[in-house]
Amino acid sequence: MQIIYTPGGDVVAVMKAKEAVLTEAALARYVAESPDSNLAVRMLRDVANANEQAEQRAEEAAEAAAVNSI
Repeated sequence: MQIIYTPGGDVVAVMKAKEAVLTEAALARYVAESPDSNLAVRMLRDVANANEQAEQRAEEAAEAAAVNSI
């Protein structure tokens, strides 16, 4: 994982796909054990959304590559 500090003062974590999946699984387990943790619930939602968007982009790229190879 790489941590990037933006000029606006935000922090961005860049992960490999395997790291993102492990992070989502760990957060899901934590939320299951601590459902009252609002921060963990929000983090899980954000990580899950990011993973879904990355998966969708990968599928779209694969479909475009398949169409272009015909």
